[in-house]
Amino acid sequence: MSNQIPQSYDPLVQLLEDAADGAHTHGISIGLKQNTEIAIRADLIALTGAPGGQGNVPPAVPGLKSLWNAAKTNKVNLSAAFRTAQSNGRSLGMTCVGTLKPVLGQQWGSAWNAAGFTESSLAMPTNPMVKLQQLRAYYTANPTREVANVNGITCTATACEAAAQAISAADSASNQSNALAGTAQANYQAGITVARARASGLLGELGQQLEDMDPRWLAFGFELPGNPASPEVPENVVASPGAAGTHALFIHWDDARRADGYRALVTNAAGGASLAEVLTQDAEVSIANLPPGATVNISVSARNTTGESQPSVAISAVVP
Repeated sequence: MSNQIPQSYDPLVQLLEDAADGAHTHGISIGLKQNTEIAIRADLIALTGAPGGQGNVPPAVPGLKSLWNAAKTNKVNLSAAFRTAQSNGRSLGMTCVGTLKPVLGQQWGSAWNAAGFTESSLAMPTNPMVKLQQLRAYYTANPTREVANVNGITCTATACEAAAQAISAADSASNQSNALAGTAQANYQAGITVARARASGLLGELGQQLEDMDPRWLAFGFELPGNPASPEVPENVVASPGAAGTHALFIHWDDARRADGYRALVTNAAGGASLAEVLTQDAEVSIANLPPGATVNISVSARNTTGESQPSVAISAVVP
């Protein structure tokens, strides 16, 4: 049968773990030359990282996956911080406009040009950094117009400058986090490519050294090439609802042995009508546009070049 190299992280790491163990036990007797335990573990550690020793000697090695996860988290956090800085700046700017209306006019007029509102509007933009800088200049030139406390908000040149600087710093940090996330993602994808190439190389090398029914194939995480068997039935199928109103379910299950892909079937529990049928290579799938409030049955079957397993025991879920 075909030993397809996994494309996603979890099954690929599991295969490399098995492959490294198999190379440790049988590599010398088989005569592995290119895809040795040392070579396999190096590519594996690049993806997963390695814990530090006692007292962190040797130090822990972060994996490409964890670096990518950290970069994504940092990107989300810094993007949120940028939005918060903008929101705080808008609140300050609008409060300052309110304090100046008795002086410059309740609606926009030419007098507002002095405070930086030169577009015939008193609207505060999504990113108010420039308006805050102009308000800072106005307050610097007209210090008697400053108000120290408006329901806890300080309308002064110093406060406007600080808010503008906070937006600028948050903007810069968010932009940098986007670049770092892109680099981390590219490095992670490169690591996946290297790991898949390692697994593929091992598969080819074993094919030159082992007979198709040699049981040592199993020690490396591969199936016997001479044993054309259909995949096992997927187990532990779980459905998690999306947020209210999304009409979506997130379905996960265990990797099935000998599976190259899966078929997820969603039917209406009332009548059995098919609502969705999705083919996927990963042991997970997201299904949207389901009838809201409907109770559905979900089953998953595994597939490979020899055929398809029986469907898993159906589970029920309610569409949000």
